[in-house]
Amino acid sequence: MAKKRAGTWFGEKVKLDGYTFDSQKEAAFYQRFIKESGCKFDVHKSFQLHPIIEMCNGILRLRSSSYTPDFVLYNEDGSIAHVIDVKNSFNTTYAIDAAASLRFKMFAYKYKVPVEVVVPRVKSFRVKVLGSTKKFEPVTKTDFNYTIEELVDEAMNTDKGD
Repeated sequence: MAKKRAGTWFGEKVKLDGYTFDSQKEAAFYQRFIKESGCKFDVHKSFQLHPIIEMCNGILRLRSSSYTPDFVLYNEDGSIAHVIDVKNSFNTTYAIDAAASLRFKMFAYKYKVPVEVVVPRVKSFRVKVLGSTKKFEPVTKTDFNYTIEELVDEAMNTDKGD
C-alpha cells in the first residue's frame, strides 16, 4: 500500500449512514450540518450539464458533461434550496481548479441555482458563491436556514475585515 502524504489531491473515502464520502472533512460536514438540518437532501446526486454533442453528421460524438455536488438540499416544495460543494479553501487553484469553477457556472446557468462553496469549521462553516460579477465575501453560517438571496445580500454587505 502506498504511503499517504499530506497535500494529496483526494482524501480517503469514508462510509457513513450508507453513504460514501470523498473525505473525512466531507463526512464530518454531513454529520454536523446536513444530517440534522431538517431538510430533505441528496448526497452526490449527478446533474447533466449538457447532452452528447453530435458533429460531422453523427460521425463524431463528444461526451456529455455532468456535475456531482457533495450535497443538494431541498425546500419543502421539492425545489433546490442549496447546492453544496465542500472544499478546504476558497483561495487556491488546488482547492478549486478552473474545471470546477466552470462546472459551477454551467450548473448555475442550467439550473438557475448557484453552487455554494463551503469551507467547514468545527462549529460553523464559511460559504461563498464563486464567479459572481460583484465582490462576494465569505459568510459564516451555522445552519442552512437562509435563502440564496439572503446569503448574497449578506455577502455583498460584509466588510472585508469581518
